[in-house]
Amino acid sequence: MHFTEYWSIVERSHTIQNPTSPQKLGLLADYCRVRDGARVLDVGSGKGWLLRTWAKAWQIEGTGLEVNPWHVAEARERAEAEGAADRLCFIEGPALDFAPQPASYDGVLCIGASFALNNFDEAVAWMRRAVKSDGVLAIGEPFLNRPLPPEVAALAGPEAAQWRSLAGTVAALEAHGLELCGLITASPDDWDHYESPHWLAAREWAAANPDHPEREELLRGVRRAREAYFGWERDYLGWSIFVAAPA
Repeated sequence: MHFTEYWSIVERSHTIQNPTSPQKLGLLADYCRVRDGARVLDVGSGKGWLLRTWAKAWQIEGTGLEVNPWHVAEARERAEAEGAADRLCFIEGPALDFAPQPASYDGVLCIGASFALNNFDEAVAWMRRAVKSDGVLAIGEPFLNRPLPPEVAALAGPEAAQWRSLAGTVAALEAHGLELCGLITASPDDWDHYESPHWLAAREWAAANPDHPEREELLRGVRRAREAYFGWERDYLGWSIFVAAPA
């Protein structure tokens, strides 16, 4: 099963597609100093919740980049229903295919999607080029609460080599000529509220599609993800949104 279809199924009931909450994303708007007339670019915009929410509160101009066609379709449909389609543009395709004009956005976001720009460091460099000198960028990224023991690192796989500590992530932002001006960190409850709907959505989809040729593949994927979550992720892996401005 292609990863875009997998995530369309398991996140079909998600409104916010990261381990955070509407209240915490309200802080993000404060830290980003969202205002009327702001130009905002959201990399990995998913169903467009963040841009749509901001567009309802402010007269922003927003562009969302998203590779998942089901999520793009839902974002466009909801923006139209909410009367914001004239100010929001959701572009389907790889983020790296989009070439933003340098220093042209008041806010550049990449909330839980640095993989769309290859990795954290490349994502920050890409975002840094796109944001205005008086703008802000916000990136949501995992970090390690403590070093992984060898047996846990083996379970986590090669991706774990990219994860830094919380302090190490802040230092990496500073190395890109940025100054941290806001931090929003997921709690265990935020993680649980994000992960749990995956399990229910997969169960309901499997029940409704007993003869689907990829039914068992999807269920195995969800089981593996749940085992990893309880086996080590919930103890070792944190997640924060880092808001930073050019220094």
